[in-house]
Amino acid sequence: MKRTIYLIFILCAAYTVNAQKELNKTETKWVLEAKSQLVSALTDPDMSDSERLRIVQRSAVTLKEYGQPSILPKGDIPLQKFMDAQFEQCKNEIVEMSAWSLNLEHKTFDQKMKLINTMQIEVIENQIQVLIPGSTPVQLTSDAISSVFGINIVSGVSGGKRQDARDLANRFKELAKSKELVKYINILVENHRESLRLIDEDRDLLRKKVMLWKRAYINAYNGAHTMKGYQGAILAQDKPVTQSNSIEGTWKFGYKETGYFYWTFKSNGEFVFEDKMNDGDTETGKYSVQGKTLKLIGPERECGKTEGIYHFVISGNDMEFSKIEDACSSRKYTLDHLWERR
Repeated sequence: MKRTIYLIFILCAAYTVNAQKELNKTETKWVLEAKSQLVSALTDPDMSDSERLRIVQRSAVTLKEYGQPSILPKGDIPLQKFMDAQFEQCKNEIVEMSAWSLNLEHKTFDQKMKLINTMQIEVIENQIQVLIPGSTPVQLTSDAISSVFGINIVSGVSGGKRQDARDLANRFKELAKSKELVKYINILVENHRESLRLIDEDRDLLRKKVMLWKRAYINAYNGAHTMKGYQGAILAQDKPVTQSNSIEGTWKFGYKETGYFYWTFKSNGEFVFEDKMNDGDTETGKYSVQGKTLKLIGPERECGKTEGIYHFVISGNDMEFSKIEDACSSRKYTLDHLWERR
């Protein structure tokens, strides 16, 4: 009997020693801030290199001290993905505009005017989309329109987007009548080729910087020491996701200075996306959840009916997404952040 009691005592003592530590709310806050700041450092293009390096090193030390695993991405960081997307977009625009120029060059005056009259021009924030019958949409920036065509596209001013589109269409007609429209389009093409060259140079420079930042993170993480008893510690309020509606509610990402993005997941399977960071529109879509897998359709203007599939993890008041499959780049880059429950 005594031997049995002694054995139970040993087992209980061993369980107590090996029990996983739970961080208190203050420690959890520090860990979540470290994660959020690291995500910002790997995402925010406007952050200075010195600030980025400081945050990368400090976040690594904080995570290691409180027994948290490394969260440094193994592949490209969001900044690289963003720049790669810019590079591909610029390449596509060159192809589209070259085809547009070639198409116009071989048409008679009457055919050119007919083509211009059937064009649909839409102003979307700082992007101008020209829909040409029989061609893929041509995307132009407001800066390009201003510098090459002399039209100052300012959303909401002088009649708003509709008037801006009319002004641009009239400018195209004027240039077609003077037989100079093709020349102006070719100027756009050359400008984009120069932009492509500069973007490629920036991509190469960024690759070298990322290697430095990752090395600094790894050195800081490996050089720090986990506090006694904190190895494998879990965050306060961490609970496994057991219900499919755990994602319900409003989540935000952003900064006090710049504004926020908001995703609201309703109980009826609908979501609402609000762009308060760029004074953008409010859009809606559909979603479904199975376990920790989220399926999205929409927002319609950005993604149409393209389905996005993500794995999500909720830690306390924070949620992170990891892409499984998504061909909609704008949705993919928007979700690639640490989201906080509102």
